[in-house]
Amino acid sequence: MDTQQVPPSIWQQMIQQNFLSLYDLPEDRITDPEYFQGYDVVFEFSNATVYLIVNDVVMQASKQDIDSTQVRTWRKEVVNQLIKQHAQLYLKNDKAIANKNEAAFNKPVYFIGLTSLSVQHQDSSQNDQQNKYSETPSYAVGYEYGSQFFAEDCVLDLDDEESVLQVFSYQNFTEILKQLVTPSDLTAFLDFHRRQLTGFEVFEDESTLLTQFLQAPDFHQRAIEVQEQLVNHELIEQIEPRLLRAAEPEQTEFAAALMAEIQKNTRMWYKLFNSLIKGCYEAGTPLPKEQVDILVDESMYTYACLIEKILAHRTIDQGSRWTGYVGHEHSYNVFGRHYLIVFYAQDEKSSLSADKVRAAHQDLLFELNAQMQQPVMQELFLIGVDVRPCEDSVNTEVHLDAFHQHGSLIDANTQRLYQQLAQLRAQS
Repeated sequence: MDTQQVPPSIWQQMIQQNFLSLYDLPEDRITDPEYFQGYDVVFEFSNATVYLIVNDVVMQASKQDIDSTQVRTWRKEVVNQLIKQHAQLYLKNDKAIANKNEAAFNKPVYFIGLTSLSVQHQDSSQNDQQNKYSETPSYAVGYEYGSQFFAEDCVLDLDDEESVLQVFSYQNFTEILKQLVTPSDLTAFLDFHRRQLTGFEVFEDESTLLTQFLQAPDFHQRAIEVQEQLVNHELIEQIEPRLLRAAEPEQTEFAAALMAEIQKNTRMWYKLFNSLIKGCYEAGTPLPKEQVDILVDESMYTYACLIEKILAHRTIDQGSRWTGYVGHEHSYNVFGRHYLIVFYAQDEKSSLSADKVRAAHQDLLFELNAQMQQPVMQELFLIGVDVRPCEDSVNTEVHLDAFHQHGSLIDANTQRLYQQLAQLRAQS
């Protein structure tokens, strides 16, 4: 049985260590009538609302009394407490239920129950004074649930799919957050997990289900649907063949390899993005929260595609590196988000030098908006890529800039003016 010492305030630590901290609603917002009341934490994502209730239980027992049967009994008690608490809270929120049902375009709602089970060991040979539990360290018990647990030990109410409580252990949910590093990918998994529960599908445990999800067509479905829209609007020629192949049921080996590449590139993106956030903060010009929220709200697949564009820089001819060049990428999480990627020129006199692009980024985004009118994009980003040689090695360093503008509809005359401006800029 896996054990580790439990740190204090594990729930807040879990939230602060990942993207959840950006979406944790403050106390004054949680009490709004539109939200379900009584839950421990509420996360408001762009595509979903997640309600969290937690149950942190410390059991007291001697070492010889702890075995797998005892742990199973404790797990059952902990989960039953959560199920009962959720049922009571949900029924009390009749106004929120009515508002949710009446909303024409309501966002999905997920109810998550997290459990933490730890044990304080009691040595029966010691006297009562030495055996005070308050002086004994507690140790977290590592465990998971799986479909059989909810079929036999703790039966969930599955009649209303949208009100189902999805239960995870603290250790397991922490690992899920390490694997799914964006709100959109997390909620896609929560939807997948909930469908497994309500469909009475059999899965050994949540870790196995996560692995299955990462290699399943469900993970790539969002990107495929967005690319279908892009094809329909003639913004791309075709859906990427690798996505279609990864979505085929018999292509699990290929899907696993693609996922490994996506996760590797996602880690690279976050390294660059975190460096950007830190640099802007230290310079006294922090990135606007809205801009950070939108970028964090992307999908892992979009991050991977952005990194692929950056990695391809090493294959670009020296002439293009000298004068600078641009690339384009779309969001594959939501339709209507476009990225203009500017690789800064080595020639400081070029119109695409870092200093000139930074100074003119607003004009460049206005020009991009003028070009992206059929259809109008919702969000436009200019990602500046500065590739520099390392001072102490033969390697190169990559630094990012990020500028943002909302897309908007413009009239034909204004569009022509921006097109002329773009032509003049290209000639300069």
